[in-house]
Amino acid sequence: MKKTTYDRKLVGPDSYEYFNDLSKLCQARYLLILKWQLILLLSIAIISSIPELPEIYTKIKHLIELVLILTVLILMIVQYKSNYMDGWQKSRFLAESILSSSWLLLFKIDIYDSTWNNALTLFHKRIQEMKSEITVDDYLKFVTQKSNDNDSPIWIKDNFDIEIKDKVEFYIRERINDQEAYYYKKTKYNTRQSLNYFWFGVGAMGLGALLTVLTIANIIPEFSYLGLFTTISASLFSWKQTKRFEELSSTYSVAVEELKDFKKKLLLDNSEVRVKEIIYDTEKSISREHKLWVSKIGD
Repeated sequence: MKKTTYDRKLVGPDSYEYFNDLSKLCQARYLLILKWQLILLLSIAIISSIPELPEIYTKIKHLIELVLILTVLILMIVQYKSNYMDGWQKSRFLAESILSSSWLLLFKIDIYDSTWNNALTLFHKRIQEMKSEITVDDYLKFVTQKSNDNDSPIWIKDNFDIEIKDKVEFYIRERINDQEAYYYKKTKYNTRQSLNYFWFGVGAMGLGALLTVLTIANIIPEFSYLGLFTTISASLFSWKQTKRFEELSSTYSVAVEELKDFKKKLLLDNSEVRVKEIIYDTEKSISREHKLWVSKIGD
């Protein structure tokens, strides 16, 4: 898939890139289905609000409403049958788990404390184990190309045997700073979107109330303004809740602070044993964010 501003600059193992793309694909399709459901429901509300028409036009109006309702029902069935949400969360978690293991490999942590060839063999075995923990066959139908399993990135091999101090500098630059920038952009984006949708929703409700008052005062023609704009407001708040802007903004903000703490620890302590402990804790923290995300999406 096409890279976005949120994608990492450092190319991960093939399996990471593969499941990262699969996650983005499932996410895009899932949200597209939800968005069109809301748009169609809103269209139904607008059409239903149209005042009395001549009989022929009334029949056309009801026919359009019927078509829109059937379309919404079809989209709901597609949403239920497609497993896009499940594919989104599981492939996202799998991709991030593979990436975390890549950094553990680079620093020779735990089972990877060996020669390059032995560590790489164990790394490939671990990736296969992670893949077996999640049944992804149901989601692979969304993509036309299978994973090449070329899980030996050059940047890991080139930095595998360098000094621990150089590894730390590389890790801070390519992992912590990159992840921190990602979380920061996500925090700003979700905060901004949360405020936008809140004020749009409030504005729609207020406009509906104002037009209703003007209708009562016989200043403007009779129309169910309040019902229409209440529906618009409900649609906006529903989309805001679906995207979880406020919750994600808070989660990403906390994650940024955690990464800053880990960076300080790495800069203060250069002993290899301690560095490995900090790296392990950092990857656990990043992994925890994704586990929490998956858990909340599944609730």
